[in-house]
Amino acid sequence: MRSKDRMRSSQIEQKLNPYYGHRARLLALAACVFSVIYGFSLGSSISPFVLIAVPLALMVGILALTKPEHAAAVLLVVEWGYISDIAVRFHGVPSISKPIVVLLALILVMRRFTRQRVPLLYDPIIWWMLAYWGVTCLGLWYATDPDRTIPVVIDVGKQLLMFTVLVNLVRSAKSFELIMWLLLAVGALLGTLAVYQEVTHSYNSNFGGLARMELGRISEEVLDRPRAAGTTGSPLAYGQQLLVLVPIGLWALLDARTLIRRVMAGYATAAILAGIGLSFSRSTYVALAVVIVVFILYVRMSPRYLLLVVPLIGALLWVAPPEFTARVGTLENLLPAADNEGVRSEASFNRRSVEMLMAVMMFVDHPILGVGGGNYPALYPQYIRETGSPVPDEERWPHSFYLEVAAEHGIIGFLVWSGILIITWQRLRAARRRLIAIGNQRMAELAVALQIGFLGYLVMAVFYHGAYPHFLWLQVSMAVAFAAFAHRSSRALPAEPTHIATSTAFTTR
Repeated sequence: MRSKDRMRSSQIEQKLNPYYGHRARLLALAACVFSVIYGFSLGSSISPFVLIAVPLALMVGILALTKPEHAAAVLLVVEWGYISDIAVRFHGVPSISKPIVVLLALILVMRRFTRQRVPLLYDPIIWWMLAYWGVTCLGLWYATDPDRTIPVVIDVGKQLLMFTVLVNLVRSAKSFELIMWLLLAVGALLGTLAVYQEVTHSYNSNFGGLARMELGRISEEVLDRPRAAGTTGSPLAYGQQLLVLVPIGLWALLDARTLIRRVMAGYATAAILAGIGLSFSRSTYVALAVVIVVFILYVRMSPRYLLLVVPLIGALLWVAPPEFTARVGTLENLLPAADNEGVRSEASFNRRSVEMLMAVMMFVDHPILGVGGGNYPALYPQYIRETGSPVPDEERWPHSFYLEVAAEHGIIGFLVWSGILIITWQRLRAARRRLIAIGNQRMAELAVALQIGFLGYLVMAVFYHGAYPHFLWLQVSMAVAFAAFAHRSSRALPAEPTHIATSTAFTTR
């Protein structure tokens, strides 16, 4: 029966995919194109990054035509790694992700409205996302500086399109495993480069923009210390970028099917944790502590798991530079002291407290729709002067994603945005229940890893604004796509009667 099913699915693929019989020709054509490009490039002064990026972009384009699901997985990882923006900023290469998104969107349209009639996934969260986009669009009308709102509107619209592409193309367990391993590969690369810079003290080499650094104050004794900033150029964003990958790495370490995969997962997790440590971001440290504690509680102190995880963390702490201990020690300054001097002695804490307070004041002054997307930095100096605060009246950010949304989009935008977060959490929770019900424990544990990573992001969002909001929207896309996969799996393989409530959130149109 299984062999007949495979033959039948192969025949269906040949009918539905017009490129099925031409893959060899396409690959041969691609090889010829690459040869011409390399022959031309070797005789001219072109960045080595371009020699790699251009062929990879062409390969992804061909992949989009032949295997759109895998191309969507690569797109998600490229966006998460901030690789496309690095190519544009440091190497003058046109955006890699934008044409891929457009191509995949066109493929979706062709699938839907041609003879294939492939239905599109529908989830109610799309209405919440459209509502949030609508709130950002309203900012063009009432914001003090509408020009600052335009990039916000464009970015949310771009994330909506990417959401549609990802949830409709990433559909199978194989694709999700591919995404997880590619994300771990990106995290391992970024963490390894940071460790290499630290060991060799080659802080001036940014490896083509993949390992940027930022000087920052670590403690009272260490004032100008290089901090790993990855592809984003911000230590906090770099820490946030890697933080979400930690539970995924632990999942792969504990649930990998072969020894070599466990070794690879262990190395990736160690490199990711090392990268987080070298960011010297206290916000990330706090969120990481929450992630690890929740993960340990989930595995219920199983000796089999702890024998893998605890030595890994212990080894990293043992080889950590002394500045790491000093940075962690500064967290004590944020706790109220008996003489009330503890918090006041921390200058960065005072500055961030003022920035958060200004966000609250903006929300109080504009409670319904806020001051408009991207307008907090423009209004911050004005509010500083009006309150007479001693901090410089220069443009700053609120250092809290929650307060940023409330200040710029008001109570309406905040409630809609919060609704998206709640639904995302519920989707992952429902996916886990469905997968457990059908006996797919491995993918159910991946749902937990995604949940814990999302929790870590939400914790860090308390202390860091949405400078890179695509990290949030990509998690929303992954959660909805994963929940849809779990829903399809439960329908294809009915579970034994259970008391788990079913959901009708996912339909196709």
